[in-house]
Amino acid sequence: MSEYPLSEEQINFYQENGYIKLENVLTPEELDGARTALDDLISNGRHRHSNDPVYSKVFLQMVNLWRVDEGIRAFTLNRKLASIARWLAKVDGIRLWHDHALVKMPGDSRETPWHQDLPYWPMVETGALSCWMALDDVNERNGCMQFVPGSHKLGRLEPINLVNPQDIFKLPGAERVTMQSAVKCELKAGSCTFHNGMTFHYATSNRTDQPRRAMVVIYMPDGTNYNGKGHCVTDRQGFEAGKPLDGELFPLLATSDGSA
Repeated sequence: MSEYPLSEEQINFYQENGYIKLENVLTPEELDGARTALDDLISNGRHRHSNDPVYSKVFLQMVNLWRVDEGIRAFTLNRKLASIARWLAKVDGIRLWHDHALVKMPGDSRETPWHQDLPYWPMVETGALSCWMALDDVNERNGCMQFVPGSHKLGRLEPINLVNPQDIFKLPGAERVTMQSAVKCELKAGSCTFHNGMTFHYATSNRTDQPRRAMVVIYMPDGTNYNGKGHCVTDRQGFEAGKPLDGELFPLLATSDGSA
């Protein structure tokens, strides 16, 4: 079992609802380490995913920080988090897809529109999931996560444009869920949510005078195959469509036999 105890009830809740909230997952030392590393990277600004000023008001995004910073590497490759992901996904092995920092800057941010994650990822299979870790206390005023329970059962829909978003609830195939069933997940720093890549989720803008810092680690079941579509993580890396996403870019982090 992982170092963070999960009950069968919690695993079943995740499987049924497509998300789960977990309290006090990081130790104070782990939290301080992640905060310090992220603040250093924000201050130099070299690893932004996009320089689009409108996109940056949704969130400041930095991808695959584990490959450039030892402090973030310790967080991203944390076996405790990977083991939670493996148990929730009910798979024998879990690999890293990528990490990214999502920071909503104060005062001038925009909401993150309702979307699924999986449509943006070049994966054949479903099952990938994200750990959204709060590095600050989060609530509706500064951009906490909200989820539509059970929406992962609708399958993979078309991707949402995060700058000029479509209404996901009006997409073909989304008729069975509504925004009214959404659940807000306020979190204390060091607590997190895990959500399935097909779960509808959303975050408000940051209306406070402080940044809202979150670190996200995305996991995929071992054996997930590349579908050949473009993505900043796989572009120009030599991956072949129909072949597994593996190797040093996507390390195996947790297995049922404890070998990783």
